[in-house]
Amino acid sequence: MRSCKVMLLCLALTFWASGMALAEENSTQIPQRIVSVNFCTDELLLSLVGPERIAAITQFDRGPEAEVKDGGIKKVAGSVEAVLSCNPDLLLAGRFSRQTTVRYFERSGIPVLVFGVPKSFEDIYADIRKLSQAVGENEKGERIIKEMQDELADLNPKKPVRDPGACSSCQKMNEFVPKRAVVLQSERFVPGRGTFENSIMEAAGLLNVAAQIGIRDYGKLDLEKLIELEPEVLIFTSDQKSGRTIRGEVLSHPAIRNALPQARIVTVPSSLLNCGSPASVEAVRILVKETSR
Repeated sequence: MRSCKVMLLCLALTFWASGMALAEENSTQIPQRIVSVNFCTDELLLSLVGPERIAAITQFDRGPEAEVKDGGIKKVAGSVEAVLSCNPDLLLAGRFSRQTTVRYFERSGIPVLVFGVPKSFEDIYADIRKLSQAVGENEKGERIIKEMQDELADLNPKKPVRDPGACSSCQKMNEFVPKRAVVLQSERFVPGRGTFENSIMEAAGLLNVAAQIGIRDYGKLDLEKLIELEPEVLIFTSDQKSGRTIRGEVLSHPAIRNALPQARIVTVPSSLLNCGSPASVEAVRILVKETSR
């Protein structure tokens, strides 16, 4: 009886050691069947690895404005069953992805990476590094970050003052004076400090008047206050221009037309602001181009 127990113990130890070795081996393997159940992690993943290593991405429609194409990769809804059918070796999710799916795979032992909502380009760089390390593409991730940084540096040059007399604090003729801008959203919401829209504006050399008056994250801006701030640039996203909605009709308000007749209207594709990704640099490019005329 004792020898039988010893034998069973030895077998158990052998299986445990084998399991630990297999787990260690799997932890060092580069994932080959990656599944993303979040639209924004889709974009990051597609910029780092080829379709042959992606088992599925979210079925969310990218639309004609999408900067990164999916190459016909399988789409899934994000349920546990749908993801299981893909036999993933790495799951990517966002803060608002289905929590039942995220928790299930976290408990199953399959690696899961959950990404938050970036509020700055530094956040994007951190996300790229986090994912590139997980998929074994560190060099490519660093190359993408370097390209973004170089492009942003080129897009935000110091410009001569347009009217030195209009700026009492300007000491030099060549000191840069940022244009005052605001992103208008439905129901009078505007993004302030600590938002990705604010980072986009800063990268384009614009002064976000919402941040200037102390708005953090997203706050409401009354029409009277908007007119008082006298922004030189009014920024809309493309989805605000589609259909007869409050979003698309804001500009028709006679008070804005009369009080801000010289304000430049700039429309940025919504796809460039929905997620923090390498494609976000294009939003900066659009703002620089449209506001430097």
